[in-house]
Amino acid sequence: MTTILSDWRLGVMVSDSSISDGDRVWIGRKVFRWRGDLLGFCGDVDEAQNFIKWWKAGKAGKPPKFTNSECLVLSRSGLIHYSSLGIAEKIPNGIEAIGTGAKAAMCAYEALSYFAPALAVGIVCKHDSCSRKPVRTYKL
Repeated sequence: MTTILSDWRLGVMVSDSSISDGDRVWIGRKVFRWRGDLLGFCGDVDEAQNFIKWWKAGKAGKPPKFTNSECLVLSRSGLIHYSSLGIAEKIPNGIEAIGTGAKAAMCAYEALSYFAPALAVGIVCKHDSCSRKPVRTYKL
């Protein structure tokens, strides 16, 4: 899957670059910008594309259902986590990670005193078989 780590306090979202369809692996983008917001996805590509369409159309109605995906949305007003539970949860401390490397990213980031998110994701890329460099950093 992936590793995406976001810190609202620093205004950054960091991701690895590995994309897979289960059989093949390639390098690609997992974070998208729309009108100042950053949307980071892990999971099913079709579900991500449907979410992006919904977001760009003004978020009318309920968000598309995720069955095998997650999304972090970083904006000036905070960090929101969308999951298969069908809810949008605002992250109180503004720091969250998603994907197969999420727990490792949170541990590494805490060990780095919450000041080097790209380094934390880089560390995960060395240990999570589904996360690969290059590490990309996106700023609000």
